[in-house]
Amino acid sequence: MKIEVTHVIKADPQVVKLFSAFLGALGTPSQNIKAADAVEMVKTTAASTDKEETTTSTKATKRTYLFHEESGTVLEVNKGEELAKHLEQGLVEITKAEYDRIQAEKQARIKKAKEQADDKATNETLEQTGKDESDDHGITFEMVRAEAKKLASSGRQADLKAILTSFDAPKLTAVPEDKFLELLAAIKEAVGEE
Repeated sequence: MKIEVTHVIKADPQVVKLFSAFLGALGTPSQNIKAADAVEMVKTTAASTDKEETTTSTKATKRTYLFHEESGTVLEVNKGEELAKHLEQGLVEITKAEYDRIQAEKQARIKKAKEQADDKATNETLEQTGKDESDDHGITFEMVRAEAKKLASSGRQADLKAILTSFDAPKLTAVPEDKFLELLAAIKEAVGEE
């Protein structure tokens, strides 16, 4: 008996492989294969095909969090994205809570390093200029702004504008730091504070 199939199948590649295996099993020369034996051969082919696909394609079925122990790197992989390349690079799956904890620790380290760099830059500037914090009498811009806000909120924006003009400043931020003490005194006087 000779079976010849000349039909184009547009289907899932796995179905095409299985069908081809079935036809190959039926048409094996030098053996008289029964349909039941051909079905068994197809099952074996299907099992090996499933194993191949499992090892070659590992897509994330949900949002997945990965961690690389040596570098401390964390990675977030969205559903449907390929995982195999990351797993081959030594990343391991972690929970969302672990991912969040690692990210928080990383942000804290970055913040601390930035603060230390800012402190170092401030100290270097003070050393270069010869100024220390007592030169500005402890008056900060925030203190001046708070008093200016009191004056402006009481409906006396014109008085605040006049005070700023006397310091040759179009706005509060244009007043130099060394004039903060005088500016604060002028604003407090206008507010009615001593």
